[in-house]
Amino acid sequence: MLLNVLGFLFLPLLIKTRVHINIVGNIYVAFGAFAVIMLAIFSGGMHSAIYPWIVSIPILALLMVNRLSASFWGALAFIVMVVIGVMQVQGFEFPVEYNRELKDVWFLVIMPGLLLILMFVSYIFEFSLSHALGKLKTQNEQLLQQKETIANQSNELSRLLDEKDYIIRILAHDLRSPLNNIRSLVQLHEVDTDTIRKKETINRIDHTVTNAKVLVDKVLEMDASEQVSMQITLEPVRFNEVLDYISESLSEVAEKKNIKLIINNNATEAIINADQSYLSLIFENLVSNSIKFSEPNKQVIIRSFVQGDKLITEVEDQGPGINKEEEGLLFGKFSKLSNKPTAGESSTGLGLALVKRYTNLLNGEVVYKGPSVNGGAVFLVELPLEQ
Repeated sequence: MLLNVLGFLFLPLLIKTRVHINIVGNIYVAFGAFAVIMLAIFSGGMHSAIYPWIVSIPILALLMVNRLSASFWGALAFIVMVVIGVMQVQGFEFPVEYNRELKDVWFLVIMPGLLLILMFVSYIFEFSLSHALGKLKTQNEQLLQQKETIANQSNELSRLLDEKDYIIRILAHDLRSPLNNIRSLVQLHEVDTDTIRKKETINRIDHTVTNAKVLVDKVLEMDASEQVSMQITLEPVRFNEVLDYISESLSEVAEKKNIKLIINNNATEAIINADQSYLSLIFENLVSNSIKFSEPNKQVIIRSFVQGDKLITEVEDQGPGINKEEEGLLFGKFSKLSNKPTAGESSTGLGLALVKRYTNLLNGEVVYKGPSVNGGAVFLVELPLEQ
């Protein structure tokens, strides 16, 4: 036993060396096995209270080293127990090196100790199992979080791709009008022989190109506004100038379908705090839609009047109107209703969505007022006047 104690005291020194930890563990088990076997042999063999403790040798190896070492020490413990048992059956008398009168005390001390060892081993096993299961649960939760993160990133990527497609469609939609206007002005310039009018045409082309460039910049800014809060600059804009621009830019489109564009402006002095590009696009889209969905030889009417501190503008057409069940789809992105353009014009389903978006940016409101007396559609735009 003294040798065993000295061996255990020597183990910390081994740990500090470069000796592999498994070798140190097996040395630790060897000292323990030596002590238990010797105690069993010199305290009565099979009849010793130490004899059952031999089963603790492979358990100690399992806890201290690994399963391979536990298998080795388990086989050794099995052989030792069998040898001691066979010798006992053959009549070999193992020495009893303790006071026999203290046998009961000896058993009382040793046997509960074995129980405590087995309980300790069981608790260690349960702790290891719980720790492993807890670690597995944490890893599963991390995997679920990573899966959720990947799904969110996938959704975000899909959203960004949709937005990219949306911006391309906006530009394609809103650039069509100025490009058509430029083409018409170029054709007019080619056939016109008057020098002064040709110069005016060039100026109008330049003005239209500038508006198209501003439009591109505004659309890109508006896309950025969905990522961060956008601050646009509002400035006083005379509304009659906007109506003049709409009449000029869409007159040729209306004339091609023999549609009469009527402007009843009862707010000739109205000034709005707005961004002129967005303000023009609101009514350009509304009037363009009215022309597009009206049959030839009809009218598109624009009415403007002041109501309190608001400028109210109505755009009325004489087209087929809006189906009741489709009214909720009017201002959605890419919403294409059952009614189609009357002269084969293209429709992206973006016009009203852009009108809604631009109007909100100008602190205004746009609504579908309802059918006109002729069965067409009436849209109402409400914008705050300059205070």
